[in-house]
Amino acid sequence: MSYVSVYENKTPRSKGVAMAVGVHALIIAGAMAMPEIVAPEKFKGTIIAFPVKVQTPPEPVIEDKKPEIKIASPTRQTLPERSINIDVPDPFVPVNNYGNVEIKAGSGGFGDAIRIDPIKIAPDPVIVGASLNRRYAGDFQPAYPVGQLRREIEGTVSVRVLVGTDGRVKDIQLIESPHEDFWTATRKQALGKWRFTAATKDGKPVESWMTLKVRFEING
Repeated sequence: MSYVSVYENKTPRSKGVAMAVGVHALIIAGAMAMPEIVAPEKFKGTIIAFPVKVQTPPEPVIEDKKPEIKIASPTRQTLPERSINIDVPDPFVPVNNYGNVEIKAGSGGFGDAIRIDPIKIAPDPVIVGASLNRRYAGDFQPAYPVGQLRREIEGTVSVRVLVGTDGRVKDIQLIESPHEDFWTATRKQALGKWRFTAATKDGKPVESWMTLKVRFEING
């Protein structure tokens, strides 16, 4: 039995030949573009060697050991224990007939007994101011001064009066008056005819000051 090898002779294509030529051209161009490598010059002088003395390091300095100083820790002084025995009764149960609470002390050095009285808070006083007594309301207006009436002059007088416990005026002070005649007439009428209901404090009559105004008008 025999084998026969058959080879087909084919002409190379132009495209493949062009690519092979281009690759080789790039390799050659890259090699030409690389910088030239210059070898260093050979040293032609004489080398002289001589020994160098190595300095010995200094020995370490050892300081003398300092004596240790011991500081005594602070001592704490404590006071002797002291016990106090206090017997406190029930605060809702009075100890004596007066409703006071008594605390009996033991060996605490406070004495034989301590008495604590209950704290009493006084209520605010009830104060009622003075007012004009309506029974004498007709006597409040003073007589019109003749001189001011002829000239037809009107005015208002402001005064402060001190009302006593009996309702009478004890003192009067002028605040404002347009003319002295009006003030004189008001003062005379207040001290002689005015009556008030005295002020009270917790139901008891007391003296008090009041501010009043008296109007003088011409009617008709």
